[in-house]
Amino acid sequence: MPSDRTQDPNSHAFPTKQLTILAICRFSEPIAFNSILAYTYVMVQDLHDGDTTDASFYAGLLVSAYAVAEALTAIGWGSLSDRYGRKPIVLFGLCGVAISSLIFGLAQNYWVALLARFIGGALNGNVAVMQTMVAEMVKLPEHEPKAYATQPFVWTLGGIIGSAMGGFLAQPARFYPSLFPADGLFGRYPYLLPNLVSVVVIVLAIIQGMLFLEETNPRHKKGAHESVFEDDETADERTPLHHSKARRSSARSRSRATSDRPVFIEESLPVPVEQNFDLRRSSFGTVCSIKLPPTTMKQSETFNGKAFNFTIIMVTIALVLVSYHQMAFCTLLPTHLLDKPASPPGEIDLIGGLGYTVHDVGVYLSVNGILGLLIQAIIFPIFVDKVGVWKSFVINIIFYPLAYMVMPFLSVLPSVLVSPGIYLSLIMQSFFGIIVIPCALILIKDATPSPLVLGKVNGVAMSACCLARTLSPPLVGIIYSAGGSAAAWFSCAGVAVIGIVQLLSVPRKHGPRIVVDNGAMASKTSRDPRNEEPRPSAVAEE
Repeated sequence: MPSDRTQDPNSHAFPTKQLTILAICRFSEPIAFNSILAYTYVMVQDLHDGDTTDASFYAGLLVSAYAVAEALTAIGWGSLSDRYGRKPIVLFGLCGVAISSLIFGLAQNYWVALLARFIGGALNGNVAVMQTMVAEMVKLPEHEPKAYATQPFVWTLGGIIGSAMGGFLAQPARFYPSLFPADGLFGRYPYLLPNLVSVVVIVLAIIQGMLFLEETNPRHKKGAHESVFEDDETADERTPLHHSKARRSSARSRSRATSDRPVFIEESLPVPVEQNFDLRRSSFGTVCSIKLPPTTMKQSETFNGKAFNFTIIMVTIALVLVSYHQMAFCTLLPTHLLDKPASPPGEIDLIGGLGYTVHDVGVYLSVNGILGLLIQAIIFPIFVDKVGVWKSFVINIIFYPLAYMVMPFLSVLPSVLVSPGIYLSLIMQSFFGIIVIPCALILIKDATPSPLVLGKVNGVAMSACCLARTLSPPLVGIIYSAGGSAAAWFSCAGVAVIGIVQLLSVPRKHGPRIVVDNGAMASKTSRDPRNEEPRPSAVAEE
């Protein structure tokens, strides 16, 4: 008698419909997250009656508050999704984002706005849960690269739209007085409109999720039985509906052991490209699929050695430093663009900003997102193919400080050159960051002594990066308030220089042979044959 799988060939087809529905849910979140960057600095000033004292610090707190609350509750939401199902947790998380956005837009007191951000983060654990749903939707290994690439792509696309929306819809009574009178609703609440649009988008995502999103948790699927935990078994009419207790326990243990959900904390910070990653996946935080040579160690084998060797620790430290100054750039750029100049045009201004409007900031942030998407999809595969993983990692860390040395001196340029200078800084920041981070992740995975400890290594690396990105907005805000714009930019460059010095402690090696596939092209990177040494597998032990 043929098995159920043989009878139903569509059961393992690529889950296009469900991934699309989940992508719509995911798409709605960065629209809300990224829209605040364009106007947070001026919003803080308005909430403090025009007082600019420490405005950059308070703006940084607003950015980080969401991530802090989410980090405190993400594990709990993941556990609840295991018990009650993924779908209700995802939809409830979207409700939390909607409530937070509405309160934030109506806030007329800074602490109410901060509370709204914190509530939103506490009620939303969707980053981990959605990644788990993708893992449970995909039945065949060959479908995984394409499936996991959808999440960072959707995040980047939503971030582009969110950035533009925040810039063009904030303060509507000021920019569109014929449509929004100053004494009207949006005149009294100048930051309500972008948040209200975010709420509408989220509500639509919730409705389509309620109607069409299917539960993926095996324990809560309609008609599910214990064999869903055992992919290596064939079910037929003789398969028992009720397995033995020992068998159920073993199946659940394997399910937990092979769980694809990232561990430890997650974050949803307003960055142009999604920064969450999972070393057990082939995307390495990009929209590409990056394939490493298979390891010789079998998944079923045990590993009793140390999970963290010197290479893993040093590359993780380098990754944390990059995460810090990269997130600092994302929050510092809007502040510097919006802040009023402290010196006349044509003179060097080390204290003030460039005096742009929220419209201008929205455009720059959107272009930054588009640059990130293009570099990920097109330039990253070509560059790593030509240069190699290790050299790509080293070269871009060495040149990274240049991305922060342009902005402090833009005030001395003629006005027609200021905007090209900003775009030059954006291009360098996007290029260096998007090349460095995936290469660092590849080196970490390559140095991991066993696939059985990838989850632990991934959790520590992601938690450390999350902590760095969460702390950097308020810290760089303090530096901006105390020393001015140039001091803040130089602090970012200083951390990047520390990263260069720290490279001296990273063991020299040549990255593994990898295949990068962005869906439209595939390229193979290789080590320099003059320096290549024979290795038993892609897993390097230091």
